Amino acid sequence: MNSKMKLALSIVGYILGAAAGVTALVVGIMQSEPGFIVIGVAFLAAVVVALVAGAVASPRGSVSGPKYGAKFTPPDWAWWVAAGIIIVGGVIGAILLAL
Repeated sequence: MNSKMKLALSIVGYILGAAAGVTALVVGIMQSEPGFIVIGVAFLAAVVVALVAGAVASPRGSVSGPKYGAKFTPPDWAWWVAAGIIIVGGVIGAILLAL
């Protein structure tokens, strides 16, 4: 795969990763669910960390779901930071949703 194609796929991956976070934010705002808002912010923060670290993003999606997002391949330090953000945001979001 040439470098222009990898760059295009990485851009699409970032867009879909951010779209997953924005979707959670919109749902949280529309339904007054702070848990979804926290999860959306966590997704967006992880995308920003991956972008700053120079991660390569590859889009993921499914028509049967519908599901969309991206898989990021960042440097090791950025992977751990992004994973920590997602885990903490997911746990806090789940607790808020359970209340």
